[in-house]
Amino acid sequence: MTTALATPGFDWVCQLVRRESAIVLAPGKEYLVEARLMPLARQLGLSGVSELVERCRARPDPATNRRIVEALTTNETSWFRDGDPFTALTSTVMPALQAARRPTDPITIWSAACSSGQEAYTIGMLLADSMPGAASRVRITATDLSRDMVARTRAGRFSQLEVNRGCPPPCWSGTSAGSAPSGRSRPHSARW
Repeated sequence: MTTALATPGFDWVCQLVRRESAIVLAPGKEYLVEARLMPLARQLGLSGVSELVERCRARPDPATNRRIVEALTTNETSWFRDGDPFTALTSTVMPALQAARRPTDPITIWSAACSSGQEAYTIGMLLADSMPGAASRVRITATDLSRDMVARTRAGRFSQLEVNRGCPPPCWSGTSAGSAPSGRSRPHSARW
């Protein structure tokens, strides 16, 4: 029989997640913690989240703590998400960077909290379209707290649903479902 996560357990999870990720879980998010951690508790053969938390508190285990933190990250991403930053990148930031550098100087872009990588791939597609020689000059580094999400980003494989969610047809026409939406983005993924 499972029991609801008591306040001390919830507080411990909140402190762990904040310390490891800077994510703040406010009071009232107990339902979220329960829902996200129940699959982990079951994978470990435990009766519920309370038992998981008590076990981690009594016998600290960095690997399990990491899994707890990863389970509580949002992993929200989409193609061309929040268009204004991408417009600023191609119309202001990249021209300024190019003007300040020699044509052969490398440019590195960091896509933090990349989740499964749609924003990072969007940057690659936009730069391939707007910057001659981008594939040989630009390096895009995509990072995330979740190792699983970084692995998905490296793989560059997306379901048709993920591709349809925000990626305009000109970016994926002529490609098969499941691969990166545009061949233009592939050279960037290889550099990660």
